[in-house]
Amino acid sequence: MKATQPDPFQVFADTIAVGQKLPGQVTKLIPSGVFVQVADGIEGLVHLRELAWTPVETPADVVPVGDEITVVVTEIDRERRRLSLSRRQGSSAGV
Repeated sequence: MKATQPDPFQVFADTIAVGQKLPGQVTKLIPSGVFVQVADGIEGLVHLRELAWTPVETPADVVPVGDEITVVVTEIDRERRRLSLSRRQGSSAGV
């Protein structure tokens, strides 16, 4: 049954573009960044260097799990089903 349904990631990828701003919720902190849910069942990674304009040692220094943030889509990898996001690009420069 599931095989007959369109892949949610591919459907999502068809509706967004690189550079698009999206609201999302932080779902998981990892040493290299945070995962943000931008749609039902769709998460992307905000790399540590894309979390803030100033250097960050750990993601917990910037955002807690459950935080609502605005992110910008920086890459859509359909083959690997990965979404790369930036929080820096979603905010004003230097803030």
